[in-house]
Amino acid sequence: MKSRVSYSTFSIVLSASVTIFLLALCLRSSKEVEMFYTLALLLVLLIIPTLFFAPLSIRADKDYITVVSPLKRHRIAMNDVESVRLFQPTMGAIRIFASGGYFGYWGIFREGDIGKYTGYYGKASDCFLIRTKSGRTYVLGCNKPADMVKFIEQSAADKD
Repeated sequence: MKSRVSYSTFSIVLSASVTIFLLALCLRSSKEVEMFYTLALLLVLLIIPTLFFAPLSIRADKDYITVVSPLKRHRIAMNDVESVRLFQPTMGAIRIFASGGYFGYWGIFREGDIGKYTGYYGKASDCFLIRTKSGRTYVLGCNKPADMVKFIEQSAADKD
């Protein structure tokens, strides 16, 4: 099963605004070499992590749940899944090392009721929570979260 990740309006506006703003500043400062390189470095430091962590889609098969990012695949073994359920993260989640909307929500977060988790999602309303037997917690999001939860439940049950 595969489902795309759609980004919230806030995430789209934030990502576009920050990127365009930094590009415009780079172009404007092209005659000031030191300023240009500083701004270009800042832009690169923002964009590189997004290529490795910004979620594009979620795939699940009988063996793995895979978060697809532009340059990396993040896998969770199906036989490690302890539980899965629909979940909606709150805006009160603390970002430990995470993006709070720049090309989605991804990274390590902490939330009062579930503790520390790794998140990959575009909209809080499209999420589900996975707890693993190894003690890790993931919040993933895609366009069909209820269908994905059902698929994962069935696949994880078949592995036991």
